This record gives sequence, C-alpha cells and structure tokens, in this order.
Amino acid sequence: MNTTIEPQPPVRPASGQGTPAYARVPASYYDIFVGVFIALLILSGVTAAKLFYGPTVPVVSDLFYDGGPLIFDGGAFLFPFAYIVGDILAEVYGWRRARRAIVLGFAMLVLAALTYTVVSWTTPVEGFEVWDQALAPMLRITVAGFVAFLVGSLLNASIVVRLKERMKERHVAFRLILSTVVGQFFDTLIFCTIAYAGTISLLELANYTVTGFGYKTLVEILIVPVTLLVIRALKRREPTYRAPGFEIHRDDDPAVASAASR
Repeated sequence: MNTTIEPQPPVRPASGQGTPAYARVPASYYDIFVGVFIALLILSGVTAAKLFYGPTVPVVSDLFYDGGPLIFDGGAFLFPFAYIVGDILAEVYGWRRARRAIVLGFAMLVLAALTYTVVSWTTPVEGFEVWDQALAPMLRITVAGFVAFLVGSLLNASIVVRLKERMKERHVAFRLILSTVVGQFFDTLIFCTIAYAGTISLLELANYTVTGFGYKTLVEILIVPVTLLVIRALKRREPTYRAPGFEIHRDDDPAVASAASR
C-alpha cells in the first residue's frame, strides 16, 4: 500500500483548536483477512444446522454409503475457505498473528452460541414459533463448531509455521496441503461427533463425516494454485515482509520504506 499518513498538529481541548487526533493504523492487509475469516466462520456455523443429500457417486456410494447419496451440511459451501484464509494468515503473518485471528474467531463463535441461547429463551410472538425450532439445534452445533475449529485451526496454523521454519520460502504448496489434511481431519471428526452423534444413524454419521472431510480437503487442494497466487501477492505488497525475492518495489517507494521501518 502506498498510503502515507501526514503528521497532524495536536488537539488543544481547552481552546478547541487543532485537528482531531486518531490512532495510526499500520499499512497491512491483515485486518481485511481477519474480517473475512471471522465472517466465514459465523456463516458456516449458522448454515451447518441443515443437513442435505448430495449426489450419489458411482463406486464411492456403493463402497462407503450403502449405495445412498452423500450427506453434506450447509457449511460445506463456505467453511473450506475459512481454512484457506487461515493458511494465508499463517504463511504470511506467522504464528502469533494467525493465533490471534483464531482466538478472535473462537470468541465470536462463543458469542454466537450465547446469543442463540438467549434468543431461544424469549417468548415468541404468534407466528414466530418456527424460529425456536430453527434455533434449537444451533447451540449444540455452535459448540461443536468452536471446539472443532479451535483444535483444527491451531493444528493447521502450527503445521504451516513449523514447516516454514525448515523450508523457508520453498514448498509452500506442500505445507498448505499437509496442514489442510491434518487440520480438517480433526476438525471434521470432532464437529460431526459433537454436533450429530445420537441424532442420526451411525451409518449416516459415518457418511457425513467421511464426506465432509473428503469434500473440504478436495476443495482446498483444488484451490491451492489460487491460494499460492494470493500468498505471493501479499508477500510482495506487505511492507514488513522480508524474504529473498520479495523486496521488489519497496525500497524505491518512500512510503513503503517508512512503513517497513516501523
């Protein structure tokens, strides 16, 4: 970012003179990705309350699902992208910043669970009883979501960071895929068990768990080329990212050089 922040004269409260003072915001894309990350988590948690039948896949359905269709939840549309953003945060901004985003996301999921609980305690106006039915499973699903998310996301980020310490800027795709497989395995297993064990048959639970893990992992692997492009672009544009090959167009720009020095 080439935005410069000019120093402003201080405010003099007694006289009412001067310009208002504001805290300086560092030039970074980090806050944008954290916002997207948390939005994806909340939306995935809400939509995961609905299970639906997917396609019947020849051979796969016969081998693993007794010939029936695959079972998904509504979170399947967005949740894989939460892990992709988590990979980007860990690869570009490191363990501390990735952990901060994960903890903040966890806190927002807890807030969502508390909100669903409080709303379910209220007496509905006539005609709105259906909302109680819709919110009834949300607490259990949200609890399952934030436990699974905390375990899976921390594993995902720690694997990316630990491998990067050894590999530096090499083999980025490998560490993204490996971290995804491990993180999504534990995330899916924990979520499906807490959210739906005892509410659906054992065969349906196994179907749902295997389908969720396979689908989310496949989506993230297929999007790895796009993820790599985003990571590379961020590394080039973040003023404070210092690694061989990513200093291009920095030192020639006074604004970028100033931001990098802070």
